[in-house]
Amino acid sequence: MRFLFFAFLVVAALSLAGCSKNDDMGTSAQDYCKRAYQFVDAGYPKEAIDLFDLAIKKDPNFFEAHYNRGVVHFLMKNYQEAIKDFSRALSVEPKNPMVYASRGEVYQTINDSDKALRDYKIAARLGSVETQEYLRSKNISW
Repeated sequence: MRFLFFAFLVVAALSLAGCSKNDDMGTSAQDYCKRAYQFVDAGYPKEAIDLFDLAIKKDPNFFEAHYNRGVVHFLMKNYQEAIKDFSRALSVEPKNPMVYASRGEVYQTINDSDKALRDYKIAARLGSVETQEYLRSKNISW
């Protein structure tokens, strides 16, 4: 169940069309982001991370690049890096329920149940229907 829940989040994240930060000089953060998605789709996650790095270098507050790099780190089982990226994404968009749910999934994966539950509850309070359903299925209020 957890895997399906997170798989949904991954698909949603990689479907984001929000890579929109432009730079008048050279390749834009949006361009790097688009290329990164292509590498993820082709099965080259390390190269995708390198491109997300370049997008973030262009715009350090680029939410989508931080979030999606975290997703790729999670898929590569680089859990501490995923947590760092999700936390950075939250510093840009502190009320984003998807990021809390995703970070909660990482904490759950590494058996840090207290932090996972904390993040799941925040995601539910912020309106994540999927997280609310998950917590309801465990008889946990938020």
